[in-house]
Amino acid sequence: MRSKTTGFSAVIPTSFQQPWKLWFLRGEEAALIDTQALQWQKPLSEAFDGAFTGLPEPFASCSDGAFYLHHKNGNTLFLAGDQCLEWNWGDRKVIYQGPITGFPEFGPHIPAAFRSDIDIAMQLPTVYSTRRTLLIKGDQCAIVRWGEGVGYQGPLSEMAAAGMPKAGWKMLPKDMSGDFDHAVLFVGSSATDSQTLFIKGDQAMYFDWEKGPIAVGTWGQAMTGLGALPADYHKPRLPAAGRFSGITDGLRVDLRVDLEGELPVVSGDLFYADGDYYNSFILDGNQAVTLPATITGTAKYATNTSKTKISVVVDKLAPGGIATLTRSEPDGSKPTTYTCAYTSRFLRTIDWEVDAIKGTTSAPQYFTGAYPRPPGLAKKLITVQSAFADVGIELRMTDKADEIDVNNQWVGEDEKAQAGTEEATNLRWSNAELHAAMVSNFSGYRDTPQWKLWGFAATRYVDDGTRGVMFDFFDGHQRQGLAMFHDEMKNEGARDTLRTWVHEIGHAFNLNHSWEKNADQLGPRKGHGDLSWMNYPTQYWPSGDETGSTGVGGRIVAYWQAFAFQFTDGERRHLRHGFYNDLVMGGRGFGTGAADRPALQQFDLPPASRSGLRLELSGRDSFSHGEPVVTEIKLSLDGSTAQADAFPDLSPRGDNLTILVTDPAGAIRPFRPIARACGSPDHVTLDASTPALYDSAYLGYGADGLTFPTSGTYQLRALYKAPDGSTVTSPEHAIEVNAPRDEQDQQAGDLLIGSQQGTLLALLGSDTPQLQEGNDALDTLIADHGDHPLAVYARMVKGTNAGRHFLTLGKDGISVRRADTDTSIEQLSAVVETTLDPGIDAGVDNITLNETMRRLARAHARAGDLKQADVVLDQLVDTFRDKDVPPPVLATIVEQAETTRAQLHDQA
Repeated sequence: MRSKTTGFSAVIPTSFQQPWKLWFLRGEEAALIDTQALQWQKPLSEAFDGAFTGLPEPFASCSDGAFYLHHKNGNTLFLAGDQCLEWNWGDRKVIYQGPITGFPEFGPHIPAAFRSDIDIAMQLPTVYSTRRTLLIKGDQCAIVRWGEGVGYQGPLSEMAAAGMPKAGWKMLPKDMSGDFDHAVLFVGSSATDSQTLFIKGDQAMYFDWEKGPIAVGTWGQAMTGLGALPADYHKPRLPAAGRFSGITDGLRVDLRVDLEGELPVVSGDLFYADGDYYNSFILDGNQAVTLPATITGTAKYATNTSKTKISVVVDKLAPGGIATLTRSEPDGSKPTTYTCAYTSRFLRTIDWEVDAIKGTTSAPQYFTGAYPRPPGLAKKLITVQSAFADVGIELRMTDKADEIDVNNQWVGEDEKAQAGTEEATNLRWSNAELHAAMVSNFSGYRDTPQWKLWGFAATRYVDDGTRGVMFDFFDGHQRQGLAMFHDEMKNEGARDTLRTWVHEIGHAFNLNHSWEKNADQLGPRKGHGDLSWMNYPTQYWPSGDETGSTGVGGRIVAYWQAFAFQFTDGERRHLRHGFYNDLVMGGRGFGTGAADRPALQQFDLPPASRSGLRLELSGRDSFSHGEPVVTEIKLSLDGSTAQADAFPDLSPRGDNLTILVTDPAGAIRPFRPIARACGSPDHVTLDASTPALYDSAYLGYGADGLTFPTSGTYQLRALYKAPDGSTVTSPEHAIEVNAPRDEQDQQAGDLLIGSQQGTLLALLGSDTPQLQEGNDALDTLIADHGDHPLAVYARMVKGTNAGRHFLTLGKDGISVRRADTDTSIEQLSAVVETTLDPGIDAGVDNITLNETMRRLARAHARAGDLKQADVVLDQLVDTFRDKDVPPPVLATIVEQAETTRAQLHDQA
C-alpha cells in the first residue's frame, strides 16, 4: 500500500453492524472510537484484552494497512510492504504470513495493476456465499471475488457489484473521487444498505452507496467520533507540500509548493500546450509562512527570462486547494497569472516498470528493527517507494512487469558448446545488451524526456563485483534504465540490497556519488561523511576521520550505525525542486545539472599520499586524426614501504580512479566514462611478489562526448583513491592529437569520430540497433581503408564483439546471437599481426594486446581448434618475454595465459 498522509496507517471496523465502532492503528498504538466519541487509546499489545499480544514484526509496529475479514470470525489481515499476515484474535496466533500475492484464495486473483501502491483494501459483505474485497487505487478500483477472480475493474464512479447499489458512486464530489487514505464499510439492515466512511488527508466523507455523499468536510464534520481522535492521529505523516497545475496563454505550469523547512520553497516547470518543455524556476522564500500563505521574491530560472518576479498565493496543500502563481517583470509589470488546482501531495510522480529474469528477486523491503538502528530512528518498514516518498517523489509501479524465463533459451548442448563461455551459462549482461533490452521490453520507452523509469532484475554484469548499474547513456535521452544483479546480491541481507536499489534509482534522477559532487556540493569529509543513500558503506568516513584512515570494516559498521535511510539536504532539494531537464529521465546526461563539474583553469594538488603507492600514466604520446586515445595506468610501490594495500580496479569506470584532461586552451575537466558500475571494492596487497598493477583506459569518448575534439597538446593526470583514504596523484602525461596528414587520413579518421563509434570503442562492440550507424562506419573503415593504421581499431571492436554472444530480451524471452568465431578469428588475428609487425607503426597498446590475444585463443577454442588456441597463448608469453617486461609482469602474463589455457581445455 502507498504511504498514508494521515497520522495513522489503518482504520478497521469491529463489526459491519450497528453499533459501529472503529479502531485506528498508529505504529504500536491503537485508538477506538464510536460515532460520537473516543473510547480509549492504548498500546496495541493491550488493546482488546491483549488480543494482539505476540503479533510479530514488522506488523506489530509498522503495518501499512489492515482490514477486517468478517467471514473469518473477525480475523484481521495486516499489510506491510508486499507481505501480509492474517491474525486470529481469539487464539492470538498467525493463520498466514507471507507475500500478499500468495494469500490463499485472494492474493493470486489481485489484478496486476493493483499489486502495488494501492490506496484502499476494504472487505465487502458476502453475497450468495461469495467473499469480496474492494481495492481502490487513485480513481480506479477492482473487486476481487475470493477463489474466483475479478468481478469488476474500472473507474470507481462506475463501480458495479452484484447485489450492491451503485447509483451513489456517480455522485462522488470531484475532490473526493479518488486518492483516498482510508475507507471503512458500514452495513445497515441488509447488504444493499451500505455506507462508507472515506478519509483523505484532513478531509472525510460519509457516503451512501445509493444516495451519494451524506456529509463532507473535516473529520469531525463527517463523523463526530472521528474528530475526537487524539492529536497525534491528526498529525500528517508526510511533509507539508503539494503539487498544483494550471494553464494560461498556452503555457502550462506544474507548480510545487514546499513548506517542509523553516522557509518556504516554490518551484515549477513550464510547458507549451503541446507538451514541449519551456523553462523551470525555483524561488526561496525569505520568511516563514503559515497557510493560507503568500510567497514572493525573485526566482532563479533554468533559462534566462525577463519575468523573474514570482508571487504564489496558496490556500491549502490538500485536495481542493488552489495556488495562484503570478510571473512578472522585476517591477511587477507584464504579469501573467496562473490559477493552479491541487493535483497531488507528491511533488513529482514517476511511472516505474520493473522486469525480472525468473529466479531473481526484485527490490526488497527492510524493517529497521531487524538490526540496531541509529538513535532517534523509529521502527519502520522501508521500501524503495517509501524512500522516495520521504522526499516527495511518487514511484508509481506499472502493471506491465514481466518475468522472463530463460530455462528454454539454450537450445541444447551443441548450442552451449557453440557459445562455449562462462558468460553464456551465467547470463552476463553488458551495457549494450541492457540498453537493447530496455528499448525492446520497456513498455513506456520513448526516445524523449518523460517521467518513466525501467528497472531490470538481471543475473550478473560483465564485470564481477557489480551490484547495480544505471546503464542508459547511448543517446541524447539518458537515465531511463537501471539494472540490478541478483547473483552479486543473493547472499546479502535486505538492508544492503535495498540500499543498492535506491542508490541506482538516485543515479537515474541524476544524483552522483557523495564523494564525486562539485566542491560546493560536497558534504563533510570531502563527501565521504555523507549519511546518504548515495554514499557507499565502504566509502564512509566516520566522524573525526578527516583523512579516511578508518579501515573498510570499520567504515561499514560506522555507516550502518548512523545511517537514517535518507538523502542529504542537498540531494533532497535536487529531487524536490531541481530543474526539469536536470532531473527528468531522458533529460540532461548523467552527471550534468546535478553534479556537473565546470572546467577549471588550475588544479591544486592534494596532500602527498601516505599510502606507499605511486601512480603513473604512460603509453603513446602522439595520436593521429581520429585515433582512439588510450593511456596505460600503473600503480606500484613508491619505495617507502615493503608492502601496501591497494584497490585493484584502475579503470575510470570504477570508483577509485579519475583522469583529468587539460585541453590546449588550459581548461581542465575530469574524464567521465559513459557508464559507472556500482559495487564493492576488493583489496590486494602490493609487495615484492606483486609490486605493481596495470590497466589501460580508452579516453576518446565519454559521457561528455568527444574528449579530444580538436588537434593540439593535451595533458593527462590521474588521481587514485587509496584504501587509506589519501589521494595518489600521477605526474602529468602529455599527448599530441594531430591534424590529418592527407585526404586518406581525413577519411579514415572521420570514420572513427562520432558518438556511436565512440560508444562502440568503449564497449568493444555491440549488436544494439541504436548503434547501427556506428557499426556501419567501422565496416566502411575496414572495407575502404583496410590498410590504414586506424583500421586495426575497427577490427578489434568487430572481432571482440563477434567472439561473444549477444543477449536480446524480448517479449518471448531471451534470444541469443551466438558467437561468430570465424569473423572473430579473422579480425582479431589481423589486430595481433598488425601490432606485432615491426615494419608497421600501428597497433594496440600492450595491455589491450594481451587481452586481444587471449580473446583470439578463446575464439579458436570455440571453433574446436585447441591446438591453435595453445599456439596463440604460447605466442602471447613469448611476445612479452621478448619485450623484456619486468619479471613480476611476465609472471602475471604467464599466469593469465595458463589460466585461460586450463579453462579452454576444461570446456572442450
